Amino acid sequence: MMNKLLTTTLLALALATPAAQAADASATAEAQAKEFRDFTYKRFPDVKPADYIYGAYALNEDSRAQFDAINEFPPYESAIAEGKVLWTKPLANGKSLQDCLGQAKGLRAMYPFFDDKTNKVRILGADVMQCAQAYGDDKFIPNSKEVKSVLAYLASESRGMKVDVTVPNDKALAAFEDGRTRWFQKTGQLNLSCADCHSYHSGQRLRSETLSPAIGKTAHFPSWRIKDDGLVPLQARFAGCVRDTRAKPYTPYGPEFSNLEYFLSYIDNGLVITGPAVRK
Repeated sequence: MMNKLLTTTLLALALATPAAQAADASATAEAQAKEFRDFTYKRFPDVKPADYIYGAYALNEDSRAQFDAINEFPPYESAIAEGKVLWTKPLANGKSLQDCLGQAKGLRAMYPFFDDKTNKVRILGADVMQCAQAYGDDKFIPNSKEVKSVLAYLASESRGMKVDVTVPNDKALAAFEDGRTRWFQKTGQLNLSCADCHSYHSGQRLRSETLSPAIGKTAHFPSWRIKDDGLVPLQARFAGCVRDTRAKPYTPYGPEFSNLEYFLSYIDNGLVITGPAVRK
């Protein structure tokens, strides 16, 4: 009996080919994403799925009109122009960011992704900084003007393309599920999670602001926040949200925020990339 059980177990493991494991990981991620999306769709039945790229502006016609008016003369144009220059400008060793990462067109649409070599989620901002620093430039650090401008330029070069994130294996699924945990995890003295504001209370007012829905959050970054009068990368926005709960944020581009970005980007699959965009 024991030998038969052992044989059956070994046969099952043998049948669990990499392709089968990838299919299982992808199916699990998609099931969790569907449940996540369906919650928001039921909460806002009048909002078209494609319109979640507009965040809170999708919930109110007047707000959407204001958004459209701002974008007639967007405040981030100079940042895009600066980022374009920085992308091809020789760094200390004579090579450019383009030499390191390739052509700008469509690059943003390739991120984030799970790297099988490092077993970690790759984030575009982190790769930009790593390339710049490897080429001898120490000005490219989290939230620097240089990084923000380059991210704005790269986002603009992927506008109109769709978010297309995959969960290719079990290790990627673990990163995806860790990101999902971060979304629902309460932090800080206020004991709040991302889900408290953007899932359960989305659409409600917080002082003068409308809490945006959980879907579409990755498609429009980096965003020009009117409140900050400048560009804000997605990872910086994560840090701001955690700080608002009166907790110490995780390290920018560390595994916690990177996995959260990976999870939310998967949720946004199929949505059009619109960054950089304007947000209040």
